[in-house]
Amino acid sequence: MARIALLIGVSEYQPGLNKLAGAVKDIEAMRRVLQHPEMGGFSESEIIVMPNPQRQDMENAIEKLFDNRKKDDLLLLYFSGHGITDDTGKLYLTNSQTRKYDNGNLIKTTATPASLIHEFMENSRSQRQVIILDACFSGAFAEGMKAKDDSNVDINRQLGGKGRVVLTSSSSSQYSFEQTGEELSVYTRYIVNGIETGAADTDNDGVISVDELHEFARKKVQEAAPAMSPKIYAVEEGFKITVAKAPVGNPKLKYRKELEKYLRDGKISPIGNRILKRYQNELGLSDDEVKQIQDEVLEPIRRYQANLKEYEEALREALEYEKSLSQETQNELKHFQQLLQLRDEDVEPINKKLISFSSLLGEEVKESENKFSQEKQTLIVENTIIPSSEDDLSSEKGIDYTKLRDLLKAGNWKDADYETYLVMLKAIGRENGDWIRHEELLNFPCTDLRTIDKLWVKYSNGQFGFSVQKEIYLSVGGIADGKYYEEAWIKFKEKVGWTVKGKWVDIVYTKKSPKGHLPECRRGWGGLVVFKVIKE
Repeated sequence: MARIALLIGVSEYQPGLNKLAGAVKDIEAMRRVLQHPEMGGFSESEIIVMPNPQRQDMENAIEKLFDNRKKDDLLLLYFSGHGITDDTGKLYLTNSQTRKYDNGNLIKTTATPASLIHEFMENSRSQRQVIILDACFSGAFAEGMKAKDDSNVDINRQLGGKGRVVLTSSSSSQYSFEQTGEELSVYTRYIVNGIETGAADTDNDGVISVDELHEFARKKVQEAAPAMSPKIYAVEEGFKITVAKAPVGNPKLKYRKELEKYLRDGKISPIGNRILKRYQNELGLSDDEVKQIQDEVLEPIRRYQANLKEYEEALREALEYEKSLSQETQNELKHFQQLLQLRDEDVEPINKKLISFSSLLGEEVKESENKFSQEKQTLIVENTIIPSSEDDLSSEKGIDYTKLRDLLKAGNWKDADYETYLVMLKAIGRENGDWIRHEELLNFPCTDLRTIDKLWVKYSNGQFGFSVQKEIYLSVGGIADGKYYEEAWIKFKEKVGWTVKGKWVDIVYTKKSPKGHLPECRRGWGGLVVFKVIKE
């Protein structure tokens, strides 16, 4: 019984197809784990590695892999590169000679059709055939931009068969990704990791079957890149084909599998930590060994969180650059989202939070301020503002803003300042306490912030309010980009009268207070609550 593998990686392409730097590294990593006597167990002479082959050489090698084999021979074909579909949904694997017409359509004679590979497989006597495709089946794309796709690739029909199993890095309508700055592609990294660590042996029987390898890689890929959905297609016993061995009784592997049980949303629960500490002692593992295992297990989750953070930073920068996102900027942001392998549902909370705040502090604030200058909205008589219509006291948290409105209407700035502090505490779910924490500011309900700001701006005749303070902060050189600008902060405090010559002063609540002076709401944080939300 022979175990033969053909590993094809295409990183160099003709114009019109992006280079895939990791593809050649992918096949070297696969060769390493397959050749290892304690892992894949393939002999060196039975692993054929083809980096950047030409079409004819590639097809000859694939035909040779399946030709003249015995029934029990294990044949493994691995491909890392671009997958392209034509307008009928037929799949083609690319090579270093693959080209496209000027209109973007594939020149079919320069690529290898899946139907040809299927023919080779059908004619082979081997009934243990494993195909691993780390490719996007929806065509070539430029740095993550979505290309033409009609979601009709039928992998099972094109490559299925008795005793066969096909693993793919994404579905027929999705795209595989390279991780920027990484050695290997996302999918192959976890295929290799599952074999190398033995963690893919989920039933602890000492061997890794194809379905176990798929499930391990699928879980890890979706932790790191939720936009990808690895798939498996098998016929008859294809699921149970054994591709590698796994260590039995290895203390590190035992600890790793226990660790996986106690992960909740990427974190280890307090009780889980205690349980794992006991396992660590029983297995005789050092703190350094445990940290290395934890870092490895948590790596895809941290990668996903880092991608979310990078997306949020990009959106903040875009909103600072233009308060109302243009269509061009929205397209760029979507492009960046795809490069980060994030789904729409992953970024929706970020979009909702930041764009809502930007809307409040941008166009809606301008609209609010404009209303004050319109006679139909406000009648000013002897410094008293009389609203001509009911105020909007909306709240996401069911908070009654009547008292704040009445205090502001009466010009009782000091009490209104303190009432603002109290209602803000309620908005974040607290009844007492001094400082509002960073994470509470980031999740402050937009409707409530809008209500508070509009009341202050309206009844102070545009003198006080978070939006007023924001404009002052920007006017003295502040930038809402997540960084602390000490010079701007010093100028801001002086401008609104919180400090005189660098020293904090007692607040004097008068109509003649400097513009932007209120609301202060616990001196030192309240006045910049909106800036914190925007920039941190």
